[in-house]
Amino acid sequence: MRKVFLSILVVFIMSLGIGSFATAEGEQQNPQVKLTEEQKSELSKLHDEMLATKKELINKYVEYGVFTKEQGDTMLKMLEKKHEKLKENDFMMRWHPHHGKLKQDSNQ
Repeated sequence: MRKVFLSILVVFIMSLGIGSFATAEGEQQNPQVKLTEEQKSELSKLHDEMLATKKELINKYVEYGVFTKEQGDTMLKMLEKKHEKLKENDFMMRWHPHHGKLKQDSNQ
């Protein structure tokens, strides 16, 4: 009896989590938010630090032979492009629900 109760409880809890995830997936970012110059400056500093760290990490992978020089350069260019896009958008990150979905194998 205890196992049945626990099983039902687990299924119930899991269904609550899935429902809230589905709701969050459809939500849009609040377009009414306006960052102050101080907030933009702080976000800029943090994003600059993250960019520098990611570049360092990619360069280490190239150094250790995990990535080729060409692969590393491609990744670095992509990082730079994303960083520039963030600057253009005043560091307002955009959340795209399709980024979190698993890609289906085209052979299925």
